[in-house]
Amino acid sequence: MTLAALRTRRPLPEETVVPGAPSRINELVYDVLHEHIVRGTFEDGLVLRENDVAGIFGVGRAPARMALRKLAEEDLIRKRHGHGFEVARGEPRPGAGKRRSLLEAGLVLPHALADQLSKRNWRQHIYPTVEKAVASCLIFGRFHVNQSALADHFGVSRTVAHEVLTSLERVGFVRQGRNARWYAGPLTVDDLREGYQMRWLLEPEALRQAAPGVPRDQLADARQQILDAQRASRPDPDTLNDIELALHRDIVLACTNRQMRTVLRNCQLPIIVTYGTVVRSAPETHLASGVPETLAEHLKVIDLLLAGRIDDAAKALEAHIRHGAEMSLPHFINPPPLTPERVPPYMVPVE
Repeated sequence: MTLAALRTRRPLPEETVVPGAPSRINELVYDVLHEHIVRGTFEDGLVLRENDVAGIFGVGRAPARMALRKLAEEDLIRKRHGHGFEVARGEPRPGAGKRRSLLEAGLVLPHALADQLSKRNWRQHIYPTVEKAVASCLIFGRFHVNQSALADHFGVSRTVAHEVLTSLERVGFVRQGRNARWYAGPLTVDDLREGYQMRWLLEPEALRQAAPGVPRDQLADARQQILDAQRASRPDPDTLNDIELALHRDIVLACTNRQMRTVLRNCQLPIIVTYGTVVRSAPETHLASGVPETLAEHLKVIDLLLAGRIDDAAKALEAHIRHGAEMSLPHFINPPPLTPERVPPYMVPVE
């Protein structure tokens, strides 16, 4: 759903908007989410994560975090075993979290806020969604990414769609052919192997840089998430993905070297998204393969960070990534068929 479509629906009261008051951004986010929860717009169990809230409101993570904590204090949302919170209108049930975009869940932005967002850079607004969708398909072959269909799907101009594709080109996810069409993939096993090598060379140093600035409560949350997954008889793919991101994105990519962050993110994304796609395609096979070891490796890195043993944590991280390459690459050689529903409407397989 686009912001243009949002304007046709009944907006929230205008008094919830606090234009021109950055010091109260968290109150703006809180007010809008509060309205949707108490009105029953957001269903029980709907997952609310800091990154998602920050992205849809176009704010930093701190205001989103403050708003979610206030809602939790009022028992309108509850902490999940994994990352984030979920709407708490009923008794919690294991694995009941509903993962949907806030727009799909019924989010209606006040007119003043929708206008502010519509004036923002739309490329930044939709890019993460397109990037993830493209990355999840790369290992399955070559695709034509239709610029016009991309623009229509998100309700944006062809210029914005072109900007999104140009950004994807800069990170190596798409390229423009001689016919001026955009193509994505294929991502080969050699590409993935090289990505793993870059990660085990750079992530340990990134962790050394990031570790002093990572809050202890963030490490404690990551640790608890791993322990919960270890106790589960069969952790779901989304929980495992959250655990991967908690370490490799939220902690490692907090490093101070901006160029290192960019390189690592471009190496991480295809690997993490592709493995998640493979796991979801054949969960019985992959969830039983190496998950206990992977969780134990994550826990070791977090425990060493909590103990202040940063160099040892960096060495444990390198060992974990090397083991991940050894364990994961065989699954990428013969991936399961890509189901049609996983291919966005603006991507067409090329024989």
